Amino acid sequence: MKNILLFIFLFSTYVTYSQLGIGFHTGLSTPNNQINNVYNSDKLDLKKPDYFGDLIRESTKIGYHIGMKLRLNMSENLFFVGGIIWNKFPQTTIDIVNSKTGDTLISLQATQNVIPISAGLNLYIMQSTISPYLTGDLAYTIISNSIDYKQIPLTGVEIDPNITDARAGFGLGAGLDIDLKLVYLNIEGKYNISNLIGKVSEEQNKNYFTLSLGVYFGNPVNKQ
Repeated sequence: MKNILLFIFLFSTYVTYSQLGIGFHTGLSTPNNQINNVYNSDKLDLKKPDYFGDLIRESTKIGYHIGMKLRLNMSENLFFVGGIIWNKFPQTTIDIVNSKTGDTLISLQATQNVIPISAGLNLYIMQSTISPYLTGDLAYTIISNSIDYKQIPLTGVEIDPNITDARAGFGLGAGLDIDLKLVYLNIEGKYNISNLIGKVSEEQNKNYFTLSLGVYFGNPVNKQ
């Protein structure tokens, strides 16, 4: 236990007096209505005669995120930023309806995990006790869907319970660092497009807005 505490103390001391900042974030994630479009289409081929299904999706819901970022001083007002964030979106209902009869074939319950691994830049407008900045990044994003369903008798339709896509996207936003002496309090808002590159046919943009509250250890800001 003493060794663990000593390591934490030494690591915190190193980060505090280096050009490296390490931060931890949490906050709200507000999605557009495509985040829960599991099959990237409004129709689904159920692989049985006369079984083409229309997908009726419940509206998406606000989720949350947690994550970690590193910041490295590149010049007076420019910092490299890299990190990983886990966005969790609540369960929503997706009904698969027979295109011809209108009968509900299957009712799905789907949740989404959107995990961007990002690298980008922070550009500080000014540096003081309160330091505003603009931010932008590129991200490799894992979009993982977990699906539960109640199978309607006699349909014989099987649904994959886990669907995962990998896409490339970007984020743009702005934030504030507030100097609390020992740590920096961080507030950031960012608009994210998770699937700009790598989309399949008919796939729409899956966007979400994050509002984050974080704390940084280290000295990511050089105050004038």
